Amino acid sequence: MTKRLWLPLLGALILAAVSLSCSVGQAIVGRSAAGPATATKTPRPTFTPLANATITATAALGVRGPLPPGVSVASVEPAGAASPSPTLLPGAGNTNVILFATETPRPSPTPLPTGTPEPTATATPDSETNRPTRQPGPRALPTPYVVVDADTVNGRKGPGNTFPLLGEAVKGAELMILARTPAGDWWQVCCIANQPAWVSASLVTALGPLEGIPVLTPPPTPAPTPLPTSTATPSPAPTPLPPFDIAAGPIFPIKRDTGVLTIWVKVYEGPSDNQKPLPGYVLKVARDGVDVSGPEQSRGPYFNYTKPEGNFEYNLKFEMEYAGEAKWRIYLAKPDGYRVSPISEFTTLGDSYRNLVIYIAYWLAR
Repeated sequence: MTKRLWLPLLGALILAAVSLSCSVGQAIVGRSAAGPATATKTPRPTFTPLANATITATAALGVRGPLPPGVSVASVEPAGAASPSPTLLPGAGNTNVILFATETPRPSPTPLPTGTPEPTATATPDSETNRPTRQPGPRALPTPYVVVDADTVNGRKGPGNTFPLLGEAVKGAELMILARTPAGDWWQVCCIANQPAWVSASLVTALGPLEGIPVLTPPPTPAPTPLPTSTATPSPAPTPLPPFDIAAGPIFPIKRDTGVLTIWVKVYEGPSDNQKPLPGYVLKVARDGVDVSGPEQSRGPYFNYTKPEGNFEYNLKFEMEYAGEAKWRIYLAKPDGYRVSPISEFTTLGDSYRNLVIYIAYWLAR
């Protein structure tokens, strides 16, 4: 009977120990008993080896199986008690290690090194507002100037319309005043055509302080330069017409191949029904520019005839042997060489062309 009572009592003690272990385990791992637990698969923890790590073992807590590298076990006993060896539970399988979670203090922020404080950026003043500091004393007055009112205004070398013109300024142009005339009717301004010039005060508007403008006494007004009087160039007197005109020729009425040049000349006056020969004239003859004239003069009071070579009237005859091919220039003249007729030119081509006989008639026309 004693044995029958011991077995149930031992079973009850084992059940109580198992319940107590579950309660202590739940307290250690911090599980809450509130609400039904949801079955989840707990991931296997990973272990990072720590150098010289120590696990504390108690009467209710033991370590089963081999320990990871660098981990040792120490037991906790009351003060004054002997320190037994760590409790190692033999067995095979995975190693179960129960650790107490402790809060690791966060690292304190590293203070920045104290050094020279950074300079405060100073804004660069804008160019429009960066004006020089006003100097003590009276402030300078603005520069007086004129504004052109007319469409254009002439700038002259002096205060007057008779002075030379230097250039022009257009409407709206602003010109600095340099001086004025005593009467104030002209301003000297800068600048027109890159030089000081005078402008009429009636064509511009003067602005600014005008009281201190210097007064210049203008030089004497230059007298206008008189325009040169045009001197008519006398037209050359027309060359008087020679008194004789050519009434006929030069023609080549007779064919001859003797090599002798013959020029028959008729010099006369009067109408065709009452022609009279005029004596005392010579025929000037030039062959290729060389004077070959003879002394023979025209005769009167009758004409001769070219018979048997034609029937032409003549009163003067010129002949030259070996005339050949040449350029000829002839005219009627007085014995002193004064020309009294137009000039005639012709060319002979030698015996083979048979043009060595020439006839010409001069009529006294005026």
